[in-house]
Amino acid sequence: MLGKHGFDLWANYYDQTVQINEDAFAGYKQILNLIFNEQCKSQNPPY
Repeated sequence: MLGKHGFDLWANYYDQTVQINEDAFAGYKQILNLIFNEQCKSQNPPY
């Protein structure tokens, strides 16, 4: 999960992102992959 600072950074650009993409879920898969990859870097992957 994003910490408070990370969430605040993301939230600052949310409205702009939605306006550009006209979809609140645009890039959802991309951000999930980013979070997953960052988590794997910080731990030993379970596989």
